[in-house]
Amino acid sequence: MSESTAAASFSQNWETLAVHDWDGDTELIVELAEVLDELSTDDAPVLDEYVDAESLCNGLQAVAGRQFTEVRFSVDTYEVRIRQNGAIEARRQLHSE
Repeated sequence: MSESTAAASFSQNWETLAVHDWDGDTELIVELAEVLDELSTDDAPVLDEYVDAESLCNGLQAVAGRQFTEVRFSVDTYEVRIRQNGAIEARRQLHSE
């Protein structure tokens, strides 16, 4: 497989970086901050620069009868999604030049 084919293939596939345990002691925000630290090229990424963490948690936890199946946002060259099952996933964004 050529390098360009491998890059295109990776760009279309999501990589699971963590799986949040909704019943565990660790808060989703803590796990998400750790993942962003790995993805971001910033020295000290700030979670609030990428996503409203409170809204994210409320939406995924069905607060007030509303529930999202996933939430997506961008971090540098990655698209990040958090799924209702707790999966925190990322993939490289495709950019047209």
